[in-house]
Amino acid sequence: MEENQTQIAFDYVAFFKNLPHNYPYECMGFILFLFYIFMYITGSTTNKKLALKFASTTYDFFKTNFTSVGITNKENGPLLQSISSNSFGFMAQGRNNLNCLAVTIDLKKRQDLLSMLFFSFIWPERDTITIDIPIAATPQPICFALVKKRDAKSYKEANIDLKYLCEKLSIDKIDDNLTLVTLGEGKEPLTTIFDSKLCQALRKYDKYIQNIHFTDQKTLLANPYHLRATLINIESLEDYTEFIQLILQIVDKIANFKLSQSARQQNEEERAKFEEIKSKDEKQKKIEEAQKKKTEKLQKEKQKLLSLPREQQIKLQEKEKRDEIKKKYAKRTMYM
Repeated sequence: MEENQTQIAFDYVAFFKNLPHNYPYECMGFILFLFYIFMYITGSTTNKKLALKFASTTYDFFKTNFTSVGITNKENGPLLQSISSNSFGFMAQGRNNLNCLAVTIDLKKRQDLLSMLFFSFIWPERDTITIDIPIAATPQPICFALVKKRDAKSYKEANIDLKYLCEKLSIDKIDDNLTLVTLGEGKEPLTTIFDSKLCQALRKYDKYIQNIHFTDQKTLLANPYHLRATLINIESLEDYTEFIQLILQIVDKIANFKLSQSARQQNEEERAKFEEIKSKDEKQKKIEEAQKKKTEKLQKEKQKLLSLPREQQIKLQEKEKRDEIKKKYAKRTMYM
């Protein structure tokens, strides 16, 4: 006798229609997961495009003016090094007056959902390009910086060479073309390096320049003579070639600049004083670090003590008091 088997058709329409009601939290989690994946893909793609825009717009210029372009010495090697999803590196070598030109591209964490939705309101991020140039020549003893007005005070405080060697200056050629704050040891090097033609050309990038900083005090990197330029909000910049050209002009001007005898003597005297200040500053930092470590150690010991039973706490406290008394009497000198 054959059994009658009835096949019940599954109602997919009703299932998916009732899915949000039956599994509301699971559905929300799934949608959030899909949105996270979408943000990661689109954010990473956008960052790669911004980084490649720098490489593609400047490649011909670098190839013409440098003997080696890219992160390796291989002819067909990659132009950019992907440090992370939002950070990239670029290198060019082989030009007069400099050891290399290193570019670090730090972009917003567009691939990070939490960063874009929440953290960006508390700690706003910027798309930045930092150009580091260790200068191969032996320039004059000078340091200076052109800094965005809103960052000038904090930037000077953060860089010991600017803090103790430089002051705010008013240079007509710079002030007429740029809204940046000028920090320097004196007007002589700045008026020579930043001539009218250069300042007028830099005006195009005024809103993008965060800082242009040269130092002979190893405060940026270990190289004794170093130039750093930082651009911000770069997403609207279409071509970086002209700015790179201007930065290289500054490098050449620094390499060829000669201080007058009186200015050089004054700068060398200031540097002798600065060495003493720097030495004291380094000692103070070491003392502060040691104090910080000591405080952290005491806090850990206190937390450990509080976690012990009451009787053990009392015993340890009594032992610490006895040890303090022994140390106190051990320091005394006995005279007969």
